[in-house]
Amino acid sequence: MGLKVFNFICSNGHSFEAMVASVDDFEKQKKEGLFRCPICDSPQVDRQLSAPHVKADNQSSRQPTSVDELEKAVKAVRSLLKKSEFVGDKFAEEARSIHSGKSPERLIHGTPTTEEVVELIDEGIEILPIPQLKTDDKKIN
Repeated sequence: MGLKVFNFICSNGHSFEAMVASVDDFEKQKKEGLFRCPICDSPQVDRQLSAPHVKADNQSSRQPTSVDELEKAVKAVRSLLKKSEFVGDKFAEEARSIHSGKSPERLIHGTPTTEEVVELIDEGIEILPIPQLKTDDKKIN
């Protein structure tokens, strides 16, 4: 059984990562009082949104080290967004439909809730949460 890394926060505001077998396993441990904040020992812990690490075979895992590299990364994201279909708040529904083969495979983007993002990731549906980019930025097109 593999472990997954999730982000958590306690009622005192301490953020931390922990490895658990599954979300169900976390909920079971939490219910039994076994899952506690490592900083203050609070049993009141909730899961936070966790972004998965996605790396294509031909891409480097190296982080941008300069403003120029960061600008290139933003341009690449904008290029992908232009090539994808905006599905708005139907993102989770459409991602599931594509994943199950009911809808044609294609790039989509939209406005899912944080809860929907977590659910999709838990279901094994590969998504890449990205922040909204300003559209009025004149320097990076």
